[in-house]
Amino acid sequence: MDTSKPRPAFKVWMETDEGYVFGPGIYSLLRKLEETGTLKEAAASLDMSYRFAWGLIKKAEEKLGAPLISAHKGGRHGGGGVELTDLGRQYLCEFTQLKEQASSLSRDHLPELGRIDGVLDSLETEGDRITASIRLDSAAINVTLPAGAVERKTRIGSKVTVIFLAQSLGPRKP
Repeated sequence: MDTSKPRPAFKVWMETDEGYVFGPGIYSLLRKLEETGTLKEAAASLDMSYRFAWGLIKKAEEKLGAPLISAHKGGRHGGGGVELTDLGRQYLCEFTQLKEQASSLSRDHLPELGRIDGVLDSLETEGDRITASIRLDSAAINVTLPAGAVERKTRIGSKVTVIFLAQSLGPRKP
C-alpha cells in the first residue's frame, strides 16, 4: 500500500439524543481498568489525571443511566480496586466491534479518499438531518447528511455515489 496516498479514516464514538456517551477515551480507560484493577494505575498508564479519568467515567454513566464500573474499598491496609460491570464489559465489546467494522470498511471498501458507489437501502429523516444507509459489495455504510443534501428524486434501490470532501477545522485544542 502506498503510505503517502490519503485514505479514509474514521473516528468512532457512541451517542444518545443528548450527545456523546462513549468513545476512544473511555474505551481505553475501561480496557486499562480491566488490566490493572485500579483507576489510579489505569489513569496513570494513559497519562490522565485520576480526577479526569473519574470524571470521564461518571459523565458516561450519567448519560447511560447505569454504572460502567464497580469500586470496592480496601481495608485498613488498602487493597481497594475497580472492576467493570456487565454493562461496562458490554460496551467494551460493542465498541471493539464498531472499531473493527469501521477499520474494515476503511481498509476494504473505501480504497481511495473521494468516493464510493453503492445502492441506497434506506433514508430516514429526523429534523434537519437525513441518514442514508448505502449497501456496498459486502458491507453497508450509514451517512448522516443535512436534509438538502439528498436529491428528492433519489429512491430506495437507486445506485448512488457518496463523495467525501475534506475541510480544515482549524487547529485542534490540546
